[in-house]
Amino acid sequence: MPSTAILANFEDDSVAETVAMPEVWTLRMKRADALDHEDLMALDDLITRAGEQRSGNVFFEPRAVLASSPLSKQPIHWLLWSHQGRLCFAAPVIVRKLGGVSFLKIWTHTYAPLGTPLITEPFQAQPFLAELVQQGFSALVCPWLETDSVLAKAIADDTSLQDGFWSCQADRVFLTSDWTLDSSLSKQRQKKLRKMRRQVNLTHRALRGEAARDDGFRQFCDLEAMGWKGEAGSALKQRETSLHFARELLAGHAARDTLVIDSLDDPQRSGDQSVAMTISFEQAGRGVIWKIGHHTDYDAVSPGYQLILAASERFVAGDSDIAIDSLAGPDHPMVGWLWPGRLTIGTLVIPLGGSTVQARLLSRTYALEHRLRTVARAVRQRLRG
Repeated sequence: MPSTAILANFEDDSVAETVAMPEVWTLRMKRADALDHEDLMALDDLITRAGEQRSGNVFFEPRAVLASSPLSKQPIHWLLWSHQGRLCFAAPVIVRKLGGVSFLKIWTHTYAPLGTPLITEPFQAQPFLAELVQQGFSALVCPWLETDSVLAKAIADDTSLQDGFWSCQADRVFLTSDWTLDSSLSKQRQKKLRKMRRQVNLTHRALRGEAARDDGFRQFCDLEAMGWKGEAGSALKQRETSLHFARELLAGHAARDTLVIDSLDDPQRSGDQSVAMTISFEQAGRGVIWKIGHHTDYDAVSPGYQLILAASERFVAGDSDIAIDSLAGPDHPMVGWLWPGRLTIGTLVIPLGGSTVQARLLSRTYALEHRLRTVARAVRQRLRG
């Protein structure tokens, strides 16, 4: 007996008639605000398995995805692909059109710059992409996708699939388990670090669970607002939508015990003793350093730099095989020289069916947008001085 998939009618956002599919595979698309308890349980199971297999995405927490809805002009749906009733692929997506042609784009944004989908075995690219063709989509766009991700490798390795179109490729700095403090710092930098530590004796602690989610996050928001983001009005606490997304993201990770807030404290300081804090998410050795903030009164002893060193030592001590994404490029003044590891990300446009022309056009469009954003970012940094 065939299984079915319920897909939304994106013209009027009603529910279309069920579509017969082979029993072994099931495709569903469901709005982020319509997930029921069974959907959330299935996603929770996939998030755990994908994380253990190192093919997860720390930003694809269902609560956080829903909280990011105000940042999107289109409704956010979950694309859910199951094998014999168990999820093996999931990603939040939006439906877009170009010249009357519909395509899917994995949902990413400034506060969640990673588009790698949640994938576990026995995912197979061929039947998955073939079903997207049957549903009338001409391309699948994957922004901020790791080039060595399961999906990217599946497209590249299967000669029966059409090649994807890459654009906007760039390296990001990441931490690996072979990192050591001594090998990363020159003798001159080690001497300068010892001097700063003598000047102000800061202590390191790692907050987890509710302590990180609640009081730790409140202190972090205060610190972040003291820096240039506060001056620019872009700190988390200054934007309600961003703050809501962050709270939901931290709540999801706190419940999984994958949230850590590293804090550098001044024991001599009254009140809140934290002078630098960073938020990170980690599961089975893979994760990201998401945000960092520091107290400007301590700039002379570089508390942010000292905190990254402390967090790095904690990361490498906790797992024998790690890969922590800094979300920063090689030119970043704090981690660009400190962490030697590099990973490549980019935007992959996967043609569906015979739509290579549309896919090539989409790839060029996103490449142009990326160049324009890069120029605008450089201008802003120059204006900040």
